[in-house]
Parts: sequence; C-alpha cells; structure tokens
Amino acid sequence: MSRKILCVDTDDRVGAVADALDSEETMTAVQATTVEEARTALDEQAIVCVVTEYELADGSGLDVVRAIRETAPQTPCILFTDVSPNEVETDSFEEVIIEYVNRGLPDAHDRLAFIADDVINHSAQVGFLKPDDEQERLDALSRYDVDELPVQESFDRLTDLIASHFDAAISFIGLLEEDEENFLACHGGDWDSLTRENTICTHSMLQEDVMVVEDIREDKRFSENQQLSNLGIVSYAGANMTTPDGHVIGQVCLIDHEVRSYSDAQQRELEQFAETAMEILQLRQSLLEARSLEVAQ
Repeated sequence: MSRKILCVDTDDRVGAVADALDSEETMTAVQATTVEEARTALDEQAIVCVVTEYELADGSGLDVVRAIRETAPQTPCILFTDVSPNEVETDSFEEVIIEYVNRGLPDAHDRLAFIADDVINHSAQVGFLKPDDEQERLDALSRYDVDELPVQESFDRLTDLIASHFDAAISFIGLLEEDEENFLACHGGDWDSLTRENTICTHSMLQEDVMVVEDIREDKRFSENQQLSNLGIVSYAGANMTTPDGHVIGQVCLIDHEVRSYSDAQQRELEQFAETAMEILQLRQSLLEARSLEVAQ
C-alpha cells in the first residue's frame, strides 16, 4: 500500500522534494506550495507524513503543523529547510513529531525518503490521540479490578444480544488502557486486544455521542491502517462507557464487513447498551468491594 506524503514547498523547489520521495516505491508525494493548499490536501486525503519548508508564500511550515494538530496530531512532520534551527520555534508543538533536516547538506534529498519512512514508523509505534483527562481516566479505570470481577459471562451474553439486535457481524466491549484496548467480550471475532494507535475507539472515545464510520476506506483517519484492513473492518459504530464521575474507560462497538449507516434511534440504542455494560461493571465492582470489607471486618 502506497503511503501519501504531503510535500509543502516553494514553486521552484517542491518538484525536487516530491521526486526524492517518489523514488521510494511505498511512497506517493502530494504537492502543495502554500499553507492553504496544504490545508486542503490534509482535509481531502489520507496523509501519513508531511515534509514542509519553513518559509512559505502565505505563512510558515509551522502553520502547516498547526493545521495537522487540529485533526491528526500524531501525524509526523519533517521541516526540510535551510533556515537555522535556532530561528524555528517548535516548543509549542510537542504533540507532533517534528524532525529537522537541513536541505543544504549534500545528501539531504537522497536521505529524505529514508527519514520519512523512519518517522512514519516511529509515529505508528507511539502516536495516538489522547483525551485531556487521560491520567485521571486511567486512574478511574484502575479502580475496576476486572481480573477479579465475574463479568465474562454477562458481557458475552450482552455482546451476543447487541450483535443480534443490530444484525452486526461483530460486537465487542473493550476497555481502553494506557497503550491498548482490551476486549472483555467479543461476539463474531476472536479478538483479545488492539494497540491504541490501531483501534478506532481511540477516536470514538473523544466524542460525547456515538461515533459512526460508514466506510473506513473512505475516512482519511483509517484508510491507511493496515491492521484494520487485515481484520476485515469496513464499518464501525462505538458508544462510550462512562464512569459515574465522567471518565470514558471503554467502548461498546459494532463492526461490519460492509458499508453501513446507523439511524439516530439505533445510535441511541447503542448508547443504552453501553450504559448497561457500565452499570454491570459498576455493580460487580461494588459487590467485590463490599465483600472485601466484610472479610476485613
């Protein structure tokens, strides 16, 4: 699968940068010569990396980085410029992987594809969206002793019911831990876990309402995700499992192997199933704590 790299540079330089990246058979260069053109490309295409000059006709390379932060802060960026690093202010861009490459070096263009491949792979390993309350959310999740809670049979029955109700290929209940999503129950699939950067739930948990992706192949956030493709995922719907104090710790989700939409009524029903799953988890945890207190006394 060819990965799209956005090249943002001046009219007289952008072609050479694109040629350097196109020399790698797994990469396809998408050209832009202004910040505005770059924003359009980011909106319309599944870009996995950006290579940008610092000084552009209508702004700077950091304006391109700001555009990326709005929707995909994990996307790696390379500043390919002869502007000195001391003149580039990047302190406020810690959420985006930024690599600096001095284009004035003799082998800079020859090394560009290698560097792009390296930062893309690094981003895939460490980059994913996180909610603002990530640490508090993880603390809330840790208070549920899932290994000691007898929820497996209840959740198996619930995912069976959900899949039947929506006539879906796969239904699962997953908890979003620090680096991965662990599935407590999964009807229709033999799934144990997915890394956070590969699961759609990493995005879904950031929405208050149900997130529906009718066709991930047409969604630039997921169309280049080989793991999702290997699992045969085409459509997705996910609803939050929210603790009483407002932290999202998991998702109740529907997966299909074909394009699919969900009505407002169906989305509300999925939310109710997620509320039920959270209530089961909360009740079992309360019973476990009560029994522990009785033993202690």
